[in-house]
Amino acid sequence: MDDIDNEKTMKMLYGLLDEFRYNNLLTIELLETEEIKDYDLVHDFCTKIRSYGAKIALDDFGVGYSNFSHILKLPIDYIKIDASLISNIDRDPHSQIMVETIVGLAKKLNIQTIAEFVSSKEILDTVKRLKVDYAQGYYIGKPEDIHVYIP
Repeated sequence: MDDIDNEKTMKMLYGLLDEFRYNNLLTIELLETEEIKDYDLVHDFCTKIRSYGAKIALDDFGVGYSNFSHILKLPIDYIKIDASLISNIDRDPHSQIMVETIVGLAKKLNIQTIAEFVSSKEILDTVKRLKVDYAQGYYIGKPEDIHVYIP
């Protein structure tokens, strides 16, 4: 929220997006755990970012008392399901029910889902069975230095 509310930061970001040719490869993550005080401001930010071809992800979804109104009010492309729900989903039926509910709602809203913290084959198999769209985590691959991909 501090970044979105900072005119200088937004001017810099939009300037970079004006120059970058591959905005469709960029996803901006909003933390679901941050309190959104001004929905109009965040909505306008999401709309403008998407006008550049970039995507918006709502990160850490499912932490604590998630505010489902975020996904109902904001134009987002992805929900990143928090590690607290994914890390033991292969053994926890309550996590499975919660993720199944999130995925069902997301599909009805045409929002794709991403499981964070996929650290084993068992977890990957479970999120696949629950129809999560994407997975990320050490089982998929460890983070790599960005310089590997930028000449």
